[in-house]
Amino acid sequence: MLKKKNLIDAGILIGMSLVLTWFLEYRYFINNAGEAWNFAFERPAVFFFNAWLMLLMLIVITSITRRPWWSIGGLTVVILVASYVNINKMIMRGTPLLPEDLQLATEAAELTQFVDIWSLIRLIIAAILTLILFGFISCLYEKKLKEEKRNKAILPRIITLATTCIVFFLSTNFIIHNDGSRYERVDWLDTTLTAWNQARNYDENGFIVGFLYNLGKFKLKEPESYSEEKIQEIKNTYNEIEEQKNANKLALADQDYNIIIVLNESFFDPSIIEDYYPHTGGDITPTLHSVMQKYPSGYMYTLDYGGGTANIEFETLTGLTNYWINTVPYTNLIPKAGNILSVASLAKDNGYQTVAIHPYNGGMYKRNISLKHEGFDTFITENEMNYKDHEGDSEYINDRSAYQEVLKVINDSDKKQFVTLITMQNHTPYNEETYTEHNFKLTDFGDEERQAEIETYYQSLYYSDKYLGEFINALDASDEKTVVLFFGDHSAGLFHELNDSPDTSHAFSLSRTTPYFIYNNFDDNTISSKLPYTTPNCLSNTLLNTLGVKKTALYYMLDDVCAEQPILVQTYFGDESPEYTPLLESYELVTYDIVGGKKYWMD
Repeated sequence: MLKKKNLIDAGILIGMSLVLTWFLEYRYFINNAGEAWNFAFERPAVFFFNAWLMLLMLIVITSITRRPWWSIGGLTVVILVASYVNINKMIMRGTPLLPEDLQLATEAAELTQFVDIWSLIRLIIAAILTLILFGFISCLYEKKLKEEKRNKAILPRIITLATTCIVFFLSTNFIIHNDGSRYERVDWLDTTLTAWNQARNYDENGFIVGFLYNLGKFKLKEPESYSEEKIQEIKNTYNEIEEQKNANKLALADQDYNIIIVLNESFFDPSIIEDYYPHTGGDITPTLHSVMQKYPSGYMYTLDYGGGTANIEFETLTGLTNYWINTVPYTNLIPKAGNILSVASLAKDNGYQTVAIHPYNGGMYKRNISLKHEGFDTFITENEMNYKDHEGDSEYINDRSAYQEVLKVINDSDKKQFVTLITMQNHTPYNEETYTEHNFKLTDFGDEERQAEIETYYQSLYYSDKYLGEFINALDASDEKTVVLFFGDHSAGLFHELNDSPDTSHAFSLSRTTPYFIYNNFDDNTISSKLPYTTPNCLSNTLLNTLGVKKTALYYMLDDVCAEQPILVQTYFGDESPEYTPLLESYELVTYDIVGGKKYWMD
């Protein structure tokens, strides 16, 4: 009877592994059965390989529970939860669930504020009903086979568990330990593993393979040519340049102005996409356009679409790049790296008080640790803020309060202040009922639900732009000399028509293009100038160059890097990649050394 039972169990697990694999793909394609069937029939080798991995996971769980239907039910619940998170991330950001996203599990309570509460309730109900259903099936199954006494031998189960784990490791070793190249062909699966575009990677290789592929990104790979001698050689080169070019410049220590860096959450210039999204109501961001006409300004190719704020923040403040790291440095690297170089640490060394302000939970992305390591002495979160107004029914502190907090910091001290502000007002979700007024209506747009979201987003941008104007006016009237680097970190994840355009197309680039400018309230000779179209890693260096102050060797290296490769983001190059020049090799080595290596550069 036991042998028969084992054969039946095996048949159930094999059959359900196919069902669960199809169901996972159905959920991955946002409940699109046609896409799921296309994946199964057009990529059969990949589909069955995913099913094989699903089977191995079921065997592992069953070797522990000894009940196949309970194991199937438990894994189904895991699929429901993971796919729910994936669907929300795909809708908001256009990218799938990645292993590094699991690092945010400790902020799950805060993250639920970004999703529809009713969809979350439906998920919980579905998970409960799933467990009840499979529990009922399990009881019927056991009763049908009349197995009142189950084999409790531990050794066979341990052997099965260990063997299955070894087989799983051997089966996935080529995926997890990939070489990180943009494309890696796997002939026996008739597929290609893609490094630069994870949405494509998941589409073509399935959710399980895609997720496992990115597990290899957790450990920062040491570049082949990395050594103390190589870092010292690079540093000596730029130390000489530093000595030469700093000779006729004043240091930040000799300046009498405050420096403010404003990362405005999801701030975007809708005028650049009016051809794709025409609307009524006139200019949504008139203050932005007015300031950009008067002061040095430009546009930035951001790292991500619809998200990735912490990575953009990292690049802006440190001048380093996430191009080769390809992870979330704030959560994965900097907390372990200790003190690292940044524009904040440079200001601190030159007598500035360094303050970071974020009108939200300070633990998100481990900012409470990472910002300190970047040289910030004070971190003001929503708990410490003096101004906490909200716009309409928005759950976030608005930009007016955020700017008032900055003004309080610089006005309450006689010392020079270096302040970075990471705002929250324009953060998703964009619920129609947030604002009583909607001044900007899309024309000729067919998707009513998304139209309401875009119009709400535009209204939020309008208020954000209005408060930016109030902030500029307050600085104009202030006796405190102040310089401001302002930029939007990314657009909202709402412009699917742009995001789904062919890679590197004009429309695709527009969805990733945000404005930035450098304002000051004391230099009457300041004139408008066009700043480079660049990526966040070059912004702080652009600020220092505009100020004309002494810089360190790292920023003189950035002069060369940003001139040779002003945009360093995988999506920008599409199917191509930038030429790996000696300069880019040096930049990769220095980036690795500071955030994941031995810090020879800092010595």
